[in-house]
This record gives sequence, C-alpha cells and structure tokens, in this order.
Amino acid sequence: MITFPAKQRLAGLGLLLLPSLVTFAIYWPALASWFQQDDYAWLGLLRDVREGGSLWDALFAPSQHGTWRPLGERAYFLLFPWVFGYEPWPMRAWAFLTFCGAMALLSSLVLRLTGSRAAAVLAPVLWAVNSKLTIVMVSNGAYIHLLCGFLLLLALWNFLRHLESGLRRHLALAWAAYLAAFGAMETSVVFPALATALCLAVAREKLRLALWFWPASIAYFLLHMTFVPKTAGGSYGMHFDGSMPVSLGRYWLWSFEPVNIAAFTWITEPAARWGTAALSIVLAGFVLADAWRKQFVPLLFLAWFAILLGPVLPLKEHIADYYLTVPLCGLAALAAWAIARAWPRRWLRVVAATMLLYYLGISIPSAHGAARWWYQRGQAAERLVRRVFAVRAANPGKILLLEGVTDEQFWSALAHYPFVERGKTYVYLATGTELRILPHPESGVKLEEFFLAPEETERLDREGLLVRMKAPY
Repeated sequence: MITFPAKQRLAGLGLLLLPSLVTFAIYWPALASWFQQDDYAWLGLLRDVREGGSLWDALFAPSQHGTWRPLGERAYFLLFPWVFGYEPWPMRAWAFLTFCGAMALLSSLVLRLTGSRAAAVLAPVLWAVNSKLTIVMVSNGAYIHLLCGFLLLLALWNFLRHLESGLRRHLALAWAAYLAAFGAMETSVVFPALATALCLAVAREKLRLALWFWPASIAYFLLHMTFVPKTAGGSYGMHFDGSMPVSLGRYWLWSFEPVNIAAFTWITEPAARWGTAALSIVLAGFVLADAWRKQFVPLLFLAWFAILLGPVLPLKEHIADYYLTVPLCGLAALAAWAIARAWPRRWLRVVAATMLLYYLGISIPSAHGAARWWYQRGQAAERLVRRVFAVRAANPGKILLLEGVTDEQFWSALAHYPFVERGKTYVYLATGTELRILPHPESGVKLEEFFLAPEETERLDREGLLVRMKAPY
C-alpha cells in the first residue's frame, strides 16, 4: 500500500487539480452550451410526468433502442429540470464535476499501479485533451458515458485498494459502484473483465476475488436480454461477425486522430495517419518490451482499452466517436506510463517529448475548436427555442408556423421535437422551408411531418388558431 508524508500529499493535491484546470481551459464553452440534439427527447420525460404520465415508466421503462439507463439518462433528465427548470448549465456543471472525479480516480489508479507521480498527473491530462470527448462534454444526452466511466473507475479503485489492504469496506464499495454502474450504461457489464485483468497483472494470488463479479454481470446480461426489447436491425443492430476487428481498428485510428483535424490544426488527414502509425508503434513496442520482462502493467492498460470498447464493437452500423470516452482512459494511462518510463534516458526522452508534443498539438486545438463549434450551434438553437416558448406563452393553444428556419436550426433543435404538448407538436414549418434544409435520411427524421397540409393551414388561419412567426437568427 502506497503512503506519502503530509507535504507530499499537499503537493499531490495541487498536481491533482492540474487535469481539472486543463479540462476547463479546453472545454469551457461546453459549460455554457445549450441543449443539443437528443437532449430534447429526454427533456420530454419531465413534461410527460407533469402531464399525467407515470414516474415509474419515466425512470425505468426501456428505450426504443433497447437500452435501460435509469441513472445515466432518466434520473439525470428528471432531476435537474425539476430543480433548475429547463436550463442546461447545472447539468453541464455536474457533468464537469463527474469527469473531474473520474480523472482523479484514474490518476490514483495509475499512481498505485506504477508508483510514478508523473504518469499519475499525465494520464488524466492525456485523457481530457482527446477531442473524442467533445460530445460528452457538450451534450447532456451523452452524460451516460461520463457517469459509467466514473462508476467503473470508482469500483476498480476500491477493488485495488482491497487487494492492497484487505479492508472489506473497499470491497463493499467496489460492489456498490459496480452494481450502480448497471443503471448508468449497459457496457458496465465488462467490469469483471477489468477486475480479472487487474488481478492477472498485479495480484494473481487473489484472482478468486475478481471471479465473484462475473455472476452478477451474467445475471444482468440475461435479464437485460430478456426484459429489454432489442433492435433486430437498423443502426443499433448487433453483428457478431468479421466486422468487429474492422470496427476495433477504426476506433484505434480515431483514438489518435481528431475530428476535422485539418479545420483546427495545420496537420492534414494523410499526415495524421503517419502520426497515428508512429504513436501505435511506440506504444506497442513499450507493451511488448515490458511483457518480455514479465512486467504486465502496460499490457493491463491496453487491455482496459480493448475491454471497455468491446460491448460496442458489434454495432457496425453505429460507429460513433463518443463510444471512445471511457476506453480512452486506458490508452491515456498506457501513454503516460510510457512517457514517464522513457524520460530518464536522453534519447528515449527525445522520442517521448516529440510524441507528446505532437499529440497535444493536434488534440488541444481540435477539442477546443469543436467545443466552440457546438457552443455556437447551441446558441442558434437557444435563440429559436426561447423565442418559440415566449410566443407560445403569449398564444396558448395556438399552432405556430415558423418562417425562415435555417438548416442548422432545424437539425440542432426542431428535428428532435422540443415543442410538444399532450403528445402533439404545436410548431410547424412554413411552405418553402424545405428548400433550405438538407435531408439526412440516416437520421430517421421525416421532413414532411413538420409541414401542415395547405387546407389545414387555411382552416387554422381562418379560425384564428394559427400564429405566424419569423425564426430569430
């Protein structure tokens, strides 16, 4: 068990705050970001309850995509709007705090497994700067990834503390966090594999303690498959075939290549592929060299990445960068430990510094630029939503006909049905708006549903039930 004197603990606390400061410096636009895309569907939970719907169903009914996430989605979107109203900033602040807690846990895990303060500070920084975290930092609907990551790391940290000390309270807390993670996201089913890998790497004599976690995951999987309807096809269909290694390779490339890298940096996408190849070779060499010396902590970190990514590999029709949110913590820990180990040797230090500066140089501007883009996109949606709510309050019971809606306003807000009462929308688009909106058939949104028939428009207008309004810019 690792212990430090009081002065060292105080210095360690200062270093612990560094990743949080880095996160704020990069993603501060996300704190003021408006609701994004799927957020509007989840905001309808509280509205449905207030209109007489069942609170039990709002919390525990499975989603149409075959998921069951009462903590990560349902409680989150019921509690915050109920307490703070339909304002996004409290939800974003809580998401930031959740991620800061996850970074602190990762830092402590890396410190206890490697004994390196440098690696312990660097690991959460490398995790935070990756641009694949942008979506979870700006979107409330993606909070499930942050909560799941926090709970899994909390369970793993307590399990490691139990392996070190034998204290039962840490084992009890590990079980509590592990079981709570089932309510955050179904990918938490992989925790037994994480715990098993941990024991195999650093405490093989205590492997039996990890094996006790497996029955709970198996039971959860069976219950989930039985009681939560699954999507047979479409983007959420599961495909256990040769596409899985292809998806793994794609996620690996995405781990090092920021989204729209050419838009935010001076690096082109072809050049970024060479950078990814170099980083991959260096990390693979580090893992193999330590494994040859029977030192398996680097292999453990790499295994965390693969294990945490495993549950989404069958989704070959739905490969999304935000699925990398939690797996990236393992890759960040591996890279941090590789840099810390290389630093004492001059020629290795040059390689490590070059790789680090390259990664930070492409990741930080890409992550910050993407966060600002989402913030600006949210501003356009906010102006529209607040204006519509104000007009609706002044004209209760009437249908609103929007003129001049832009493509961005439609896809950032209207396409997700934010204006609904008693199960029916009260906002439609004026004829001609369809010429300004780019179709996205893959979204499943039917553009024709947002337009009134000409005779219906005339009837509502004649009866004084139609209010025409210009979309704000």
